[in-house]
Amino acid sequence: MIRVLAFIRRRADVSRDTFRCHYEEVHVPTALPSLGGVVHYVRQHIREEIFGTPGFDCMTSFDYRDVGAVRAAFERIEGPQGDAIRRDELRFMDKPANVFFAVEEATAWEATPARAERARLIVCVRRPEAEEPASFRARFLNDGLPALRTAVEDAGWCRPQWARPGVAQGIGFDAVTEIGAGGAGELARWASELEAKGARVIAVRVSLHETRMPD
Repeated sequence: MIRVLAFIRRRADVSRDTFRCHYEEVHVPTALPSLGGVVHYVRQHIREEIFGTPGFDCMTSFDYRDVGAVRAAFERIEGPQGDAIRRDELRFMDKPANVFFAVEEATAWEATPARAERARLIVCVRRPEAEEPASFRARFLNDGLPALRTAVEDAGWCRPQWARPGVAQGIGFDAVTEIGAGGAGELARWASELEAKGARVIAVRVSLHETRMPD
């Protein structure tokens, strides 16, 4: 399986609520016929900005069966079959600002799922410019994630995702961490301390919108 995360920005003249409604009620049905090969399709819309200024309003994840499915999907969207999708994107997206890249998923910790449903958080981190990816990943695993678990309220599950070589557009993040928790707690403080060490951090609370894909 190959996961691609897309960070989608709304047009400046479109409110976040209008963007979310259009995405879910119009764009998703428009795009579905071209998403063959996608086995998991999830949108996570920003509901609250906790730290930093996100350059996106929704993080969409596409899980593809394999590399061939990724290529085929992009060819459909860029070809005649994707005309309706591309026209609709211009109605509510700031398309040139969209960023997407492939990631690999891991698990940092798991807890009782019921505890995780009160707040769904996304934390995006870009490593300091002088730090190598492997060094950043080790430091984030050993120091950053344990501190993050302590910072959020009633920590539930946590799934870090690491940027990997492959399909990409724009400047993305090195780590994108999804967290289920009771609340943000001291997340802003944690993010501020990480930024003081040269990283760039975005932290938001989101709502989950998932579409069941045909087998």
